[in-house]
Amino acid sequence: MEADFPSAHEAISWAMRRLRTPVKSNPSIYQMGRKSIGFSYCEELGPWDKVAEAVFILKAVGKVLTPLERTVLQTYFTGGIEQGEQVARWVSREINRDRWFCLDIVRTWAMERPRHSTQWWAKKYGVGTSTVSRWREEVVKRLDIALQSAMTGAQQALQESGHVRH
Repeated sequence: MEADFPSAHEAISWAMRRLRTPVKSNPSIYQMGRKSIGFSYCEELGPWDKVAEAVFILKAVGKVLTPLERTVLQTYFTGGIEQGEQVARWVSREINRDRWFCLDIVRTWAMERPRHSTQWWAKKYGVGTSTVSRWREEVVKRLDIALQSAMTGAQQALQESGHVRH
């Protein structure tokens, strides 16, 4: 395959969406009448070929990343429900905070809805909201560093496999 994706972020995002989208052989009337919005990658491929290409992308990335980096990527791109607990456990050990607090922040970071507000956490720990906000920033900083590390490895792997332009 020639390099269709401008970055690893686009390639991984596309691959995750492909794997979560069911393949339908016959489009519905709604789908046929819907306008296509935006740019679509790998337009020349059929639906099953797109699924196969998504698997190739994720396999190329998975070979070079550590298990933690793979989990961070999956959490970032698919939300904090499935893999968020593993990432929260790791962050809570790193910064010595409550695992459930870290899980709430991981959910927010992964664009999920948090279970509790900053005020709730402040009341639970008996501290001010500014302290909870500072803890939140510490967790997000660790998550961003792990994501950046994973994306750097993914970029190199996808350039070598030909999925991302140099």
